[in-house]
Amino acid sequence: MGALPLMLGIGVAFAGVPELPSVRHVGVAHGLPSSTVNGIVEDRDGYVWLATTDGLARHDGAEIMSWRHDPADPSALPGNVVTAVHVDPRNRIWVATEARGLSVMDDRRNGFRHYRTDSHPGMGSDEVWAITSCGGALWFGTFGGGLHRLLPGPGPEGDEIERFGPVEGDASSLPATTVLALACDSRDRLWAGTTAGLAMWNGRAFDRVPLPGEAPAPMVYSISVEGDGVWVGSRTGLFRRSGGGAWSQPPWSDMFAAGNAVFSVVADGDAYWLASQRHLWRAEPGRVPFPVSLGADGPVLALQQILRQDNGALWVPVGGVGAGYLRPDWRRLARFKRGQGGLTSDLYRGIANAGAGGRWLLGGRGELDFMDASGDIRPMDEALAARMDGRSTLSAAEDAQGRLWIGTGGRGELLRLDPATTEVREWTATSPWDATLGGQVDLMALAPDGTLWLSSAGAGLQQRDPEDGRVLRTILAGAGQGLGLGDLEAIAFDGAGRPWVAGGHGVARWHASLDRFVPVAGIDIDDRVFGLAFDGPDALWLQTLSGLHGYRRSGDGWVSDAVVGHGAGIPAVEGSGLVVDPRHRVWLASLRGLYRWDPATTRLRRFGLADGLGSQEFVHNALAIGSDGVLAAALADGGLLLLDTLADDPPARQPAMHWDRIEVRRGGRWEPLDPLAASLSPEDRELRVGLRLLAFEDPGGIRYYTRMEGYDPGWVAHGAQGERVFTGLAPGRYTLHARGVDAAGNAAAEQVLHFEVQPPWWRSQAALMGFLAALALLLWWAADLYRARLARRQAWQRIEHEREVEREASLAKTRFLATLGHEVRTPMTGVLGMTELLLGTPLDSLQRSYADAVRGAGEHLLRLVNDALDLARIESGKLDLADEAFDLRLLLDEVVALMSPLARAQGLAFEVDLDDAPHGLRGDPVRLRQILLNLLGNAIKFTERGHVRLEVSGCRPSVDGEGIPVPHGLRLRVIDSGPGLNEEQLTRLFQRFEQADGARTAARYGGSGLGLAICQELAAAMGGEIGVESSPGVGTRFEVRLPLAHVPLPERPVETVTEQSEPLPSARTHVILLVEDDRTVAEVIAGLLRAQGHRVVHAGHGLAALAEASTAAFDLALLDLDLPGLDGVALARQLRTLGFMAPLVAITARADADAEPEAMAAGFDHFLRKPVTGATLRSLMRRLSEQAATPVVAEAP
Repeated sequence: MGALPLMLGIGVAFAGVPELPSVRHVGVAHGLPSSTVNGIVEDRDGYVWLATTDGLARHDGAEIMSWRHDPADPSALPGNVVTAVHVDPRNRIWVATEARGLSVMDDRRNGFRHYRTDSHPGMGSDEVWAITSCGGALWFGTFGGGLHRLLPGPGPEGDEIERFGPVEGDASSLPATTVLALACDSRDRLWAGTTAGLAMWNGRAFDRVPLPGEAPAPMVYSISVEGDGVWVGSRTGLFRRSGGGAWSQPPWSDMFAAGNAVFSVVADGDAYWLASQRHLWRAEPGRVPFPVSLGADGPVLALQQILRQDNGALWVPVGGVGAGYLRPDWRRLARFKRGQGGLTSDLYRGIANAGAGGRWLLGGRGELDFMDASGDIRPMDEALAARMDGRSTLSAAEDAQGRLWIGTGGRGELLRLDPATTEVREWTATSPWDATLGGQVDLMALAPDGTLWLSSAGAGLQQRDPEDGRVLRTILAGAGQGLGLGDLEAIAFDGAGRPWVAGGHGVARWHASLDRFVPVAGIDIDDRVFGLAFDGPDALWLQTLSGLHGYRRSGDGWVSDAVVGHGAGIPAVEGSGLVVDPRHRVWLASLRGLYRWDPATTRLRRFGLADGLGSQEFVHNALAIGSDGVLAAALADGGLLLLDTLADDPPARQPAMHWDRIEVRRGGRWEPLDPLAASLSPEDRELRVGLRLLAFEDPGGIRYYTRMEGYDPGWVAHGAQGERVFTGLAPGRYTLHARGVDAAGNAAAEQVLHFEVQPPWWRSQAALMGFLAALALLLWWAADLYRARLARRQAWQRIEHEREVEREASLAKTRFLATLGHEVRTPMTGVLGMTELLLGTPLDSLQRSYADAVRGAGEHLLRLVNDALDLARIESGKLDLADEAFDLRLLLDEVVALMSPLARAQGLAFEVDLDDAPHGLRGDPVRLRQILLNLLGNAIKFTERGHVRLEVSGCRPSVDGEGIPVPHGLRLRVIDSGPGLNEEQLTRLFQRFEQADGARTAARYGGSGLGLAICQELAAAMGGEIGVESSPGVGTRFEVRLPLAHVPLPERPVETVTEQSEPLPSARTHVILLVEDDRTVAEVIAGLLRAQGHRVVHAGHGLAALAEASTAAFDLALLDLDLPGLDGVALARQLRTLGFMAPLVAITARADADAEPEAMAAGFDHFLRKPVTGATLRSLMRRLSEQAATPVVAEAP
């Protein structure tokens, strides 16, 4: 214990932290081609080039690109052992390869051009050892071949080589043929170091410059320019020549003589970095240079060249590794590796600041070390070490008297170490007085009043008097005193000296009058609090998984002042410690590194492996900050970190950023594009762009952003990967903007890339012009088509309109004719009937002639109405043709019987040829009769003398107009010997209201001119045709062809059954019920029936008819269909319902085709159209009598 006071007494508080440079390695694992580096330079763009023994490498901070020898590529390196590298003012890269001359790569980096003795006879050797640019020319020195100057010239290679060497007896020549070093000073003068001394080129010759000392012309290994002076490393030591020409020699120059000669010198403020044959050295003012550990266990190799960048960063070769990088802000922190500098523990669990400066370090197994302000570490003496051995120390605090209090895990022991007396006191859970609470003592803090507060995990808190260790207050875990489970993370004291605790229950503050911890007004955090730190009396910071929470005092409470979460870069991590530095910046230690939040600038800075930390994981609650602003923390790898929180950040600068690659995928391979004229062909589907921000301090902290005009709605973040791939870009011109920010927040200048995606041929300008022309033609053609279509549509609409007008006119005409027929037929019944009744009375000849004239005129008027109605039915498509079997011979007999008397009355011979006429046909016999009567009537009417002939025969099998076979048919011929017709008359023959000679024919023969038109329409409706042949003065022949099928006639019935309607008795006198609302028509029909011997009962309406039928029996009922109220159809249904079984006959003046089917469906047996004549009634009575006498064939069961 005797050494302990001595250890504490020499502690002196130094500002800052000890200078312990810690380089970051860049080796083969990172892409370096070899672990041996012969030279390091930086080009004008900011890339670092490394000459290695296995190729040339370029480092951008994130990736390494290599160039090696390729026998198949003449533009590749001529060899792999690169001995020197140089960047000229034109940003060209010059390299020397072992025994293979000099090579240069232009600023486009497209390959090498070579200079060798076999291609350039002016060269004295292919062993190039030194390269530099000076006076607008490139200089290179060789082994045994002298010094060379390369000048632009008209030669085949575009350059001329001038060689310099020693000339015997010429003191203005080069001292030796082997040149080891070259440099160009600030006055653009070339310095050459040879194996026989130093020389300077004066523009015309060399001035040999002697070095101080006994050997003025030693071997010169290096020449380093510093300001207006130069450093010369030689076999005899290190020398400096000022800009005025004065030489000086550092007192430690002899350290760097042969065997440890200096190969490179770079200035670092008022200090220097020296690269020698053995080590990297640091020379500070007034101190002897000391070697700098490069953190490698590889072989000791000569450091040929080191590089200091403009921001103060240092690159140095590291034997067996490759290269080492030292950050420009390396002085702000010092990392002590496990076992380095006297550290005795494998892992430190606690750190406590010492009042006299320095800090106490608590090892996990009882080790106790003290580190003074200078960084020197001294362990405790052996006796105390034996006392502490094996104890698991967790927490510590030094009281005002300099005594160290230590809390342990396990049994929860509390120890007090007094350095002045070497006394050690101990309290445990079983101590008879002032015992601990039993839980591990994981937290300890000294209050402003000097008392000690300590936490026993899960048990509670104790307040002790540091003078004697007496317990002043015990606060047990539980709800009673506000500690909850006693699971605490931090203890701190506010400006009033009151303790605050943070942990699983949130945050609580001690309330003395209530003797318990209470929630803090304004701080509402329902989460575990891992860190608690005051920034003066009026500011407070907390740390949770959601980030940092800042509060400021407001009266008796607190208000939220800031929340710094994931969006600002704070990870969602359990903190290991939280402190505030004298500049009010918050420091958070975690398993993911050390974070610094600056509320003034709202910027976050992370410290990790890139800053030289051996581990980014910080030990829990092993973080402390001293009054000098030095932060001390234990790392999970067993190391210790010291960080000067008051050190200024490196000055803001604008880092360089470049397009690292612009490539397009073609044929499955990525091919580079020229950034100045980037263009994609129509077949290119992918474009890849890469960015590189040349900031080597923390490449992982770089952030890239891009935005494509017209493509991206905003800036797209890419993290630390400055690469973006575009696929399927539409043809057009594009502009891509790129930004980059380094880990310190320095923004690079925005980069802009213009490129074009060529359209396919069919979208080229010429093609588009052609398409536009074709489109114009197409539009013209479409417009023409549209006009034609519009004209056709207008024509169609006009035709449709005309057709609709015609249809409406036709319907109107049909309705008019139907109405006319109805209105004419009813009075015609009276006219014809009364005339017939009149003719049945005794009349004189004059009266009879009058009556005959009236009947003839009425019959003519009736024919005209019937013809007009037939045409109306045909036009409206309502002409219904019957489809029934009939006997043609009987029909022809009836026609002949009707027409032959008319022919004989006119003195004409009526000839008939019916030998070939078929018997049974299927069709409409009524319309066939109408055609025959019209044709024969016209022939008789227009033939004045001669004959009229009717020929009827069957047709041979034929084919109709649609190609359908017609097995049978009928042919009718009507031939006369009349006046005949000419061609003009034939063209008008079948037109309506037309006759042969027009009005003259009508005046002479009468007629309406509708007969032939109706015949033609009827023949066409039956699928046939009418033809005519005629010659004036010869006569006319009409031929009608009808496709009527031949069918067998039904046999006569052999068995009778009762019919539905009761048959009329065979007596000639019948009782007939006549239902007719028109009194005149009723008188006519009744008179005609009475004239035939029948008894008639007249009913004027349906109800009267029902009354008569219910009181009397009738043999027959004639019902008018158009009765008022209860019409004839409804009356017929009522009569049948009441059991009226006598035949019912419908009488109507309606001319429509639907009248007869409707009547028959209602129960009528026969159908008559007005006007009704006596002959019509006699025919009706005869048919009824025949039906009554005709048996009905009963089908066999």
